[in-house]
Amino acid sequence: MSKKDVEYDEPETIISDEVKLGEYANFVKIQHSGIDFRFDFAKVLPEENAVYINTRMFMSPVHAKLFYKALEENIQKYEKNFGPINIGGTHGIPIPGVPSREKH
Repeated sequence: MSKKDVEYDEPETIISDEVKLGEYANFVKIQHSGIDFRFDFAKVLPEENAVYINTRMFMSPVHAKLFYKALEENIQKYEKNFGPINIGGTHGIPIPGVPSREKH
């Protein structure tokens, strides 16, 4: 029996009421060490000159790479259905009013 022939039951996905509505993020800061990646998802509010972190996620390097591959695959599917996503350059988008010069 090959690996492809093995059937797996899809685990039940459970989401709490607190998480169900989600959060919006228009900025993510990514850092890493030798053992994990840290993703700080945030909302940038230029009129307040502020970045509000609403979620901090940690992932192992393996899970970060799997996340990257899944994101890449989903962006390709999105662009196939809706057209290319134009980001206006290759070096990120400057955030007006944020003195740290972080880019997203």
